[in-house]
Amino acid sequence: MKYLLTLISGVLTGLAMPGNLFSFFIWFSLVFFLRNIARSKTHYERLLHTIIYSSSMLVTTLWWLLPTLSKNIPQILKNYSPIVGFFGYVGMIILLMIPYLIIWLLSELYHRKDRQYNYLSLVFFYSFAYTVAEILRGFGDLAFMGGNLSYALYDHTGIIQIASIIGSFGLTFIIVFVNALIAFDNSRDKVFKILAIFTTIYISNFAIVRYLPPINGTNDSIKVGVVQTNVPQEIKYSSNPIQDYSTFSKNIEEFKNRDVDVVVFPESTFLEDISKSEIESQMVRDIQNLYKPVILGHPRIGNDNHFNSAWVYNPHGSIEGIYDKVKLTPFAEFLPYETIFGNFDVFRLLNYYTPGEDYLTFSLNETDIGVQICFETYFPEVSINQAKNGANLLIAISNDGWFNSKTGLFQHFSQGVFRAVETRRDFIQVSNTGLTGSIDKYGRITNIFESKEEKTGIFFVNPNDNISFYSKASDILKILFFIGALLLAIL
Repeated sequence: MKYLLTLISGVLTGLAMPGNLFSFFIWFSLVFFLRNIARSKTHYERLLHTIIYSSSMLVTTLWWLLPTLSKNIPQILKNYSPIVGFFGYVGMIILLMIPYLIIWLLSELYHRKDRQYNYLSLVFFYSFAYTVAEILRGFGDLAFMGGNLSYALYDHTGIIQIASIIGSFGLTFIIVFVNALIAFDNSRDKVFKILAIFTTIYISNFAIVRYLPPINGTNDSIKVGVVQTNVPQEIKYSSNPIQDYSTFSKNIEEFKNRDVDVVVFPESTFLEDISKSEIESQMVRDIQNLYKPVILGHPRIGNDNHFNSAWVYNPHGSIEGIYDKVKLTPFAEFLPYETIFGNFDVFRLLNYYTPGEDYLTFSLNETDIGVQICFETYFPEVSINQAKNGANLLIAISNDGWFNSKTGLFQHFSQGVFRAVETRRDFIQVSNTGLTGSIDKYGRITNIFESKEEKTGIFFVNPNDNISFYSKASDILKILFFIGALLLAIL
């Protein structure tokens, strides 16, 4: 029965994630897992509880990747069979589970036979240990941050304001802390305390929201033209640059005689490097006729290396700069640890890319813009480094046409909520099939397009030059979480 309760704990946590069910679940979903791992008598029991919880949580959170890997990609690219995609999904879940084993390892130190511990010691230990597990998920070539507890709070606009100080990992600490207060409380007035906790959480959330400044969208704002091209992957991956240019030209015409400061197209506007080609010459003429800066995505080839790149053109049609994606997606865009995973190159989408070296920013119309590509939005350090490098506005371009599920699309889009608050920068995502939208520096979604529709629009955003505390201290805070977890485990 106890293992079933741990399974339920993982499922409830996954259901709290964006696009699934109710974010409210996150405030109590870990209770069974925490209670069971703390009460376990053997190493084996604690390990099994950790495996059951992490696997069920990840599967429930990232279920939308199963049809992507086993159906959508093989149908279009025909580079592997659906059964290979299924086992690829299982392998991905196993790899993502590995960092959670740090909870088990630390708990072995904490629950040693001669250990004396009390209620608050348990609460703080598991809060630190779980937070460290999530931090570890961001390290190495297999890094992927989907499923972090804090992301369930995307709609808790008041509470997430603290992310500008402690980041999304700090929010995870708070979530586990609340769950642990409930899990380890054996007092008679437990029900009253739980009600008091939930009441405090939601009164605080609503109170903070009430006192946030109103959403600012005026003529003094930066006006960003966005294009959701909505080209299905089966068409995009069978098209040629001429067809891609036709889509580009048709959509850029939409902004003639409209008051915009910059126009943004999605990742993979073109599927091949069109630089120094006739297609680029035609595209440049369109940009010159519009006489506005344009940002778009297509691969770049340089010195026999392929890069997944964002290209920034000034109003004259000259290249203002190129951003090469730094945080590449494992297996899809590069092969991690080739000696181990040498046979996994079947999951390559187009080309294997070389990672970029710098988190560049670009100055357009006196606004410094940080451009990031696709799943880079899952990594706080991308937005933080761009903000430190002078970006006062963040823009992400993406091609999420592989995901037919709105859950997957929204989980990706909701990353912008946290990157906006952590850096106090307005954030825009422009995606091929959706979701395209804008988020202000307080994490409020100010615009969002429906998925699977071709649409253009203008988003009003406001640059901000101030560097948040979290942007300055994020690395130090991570170290402090590690130190706290280790000290509580061994002392």
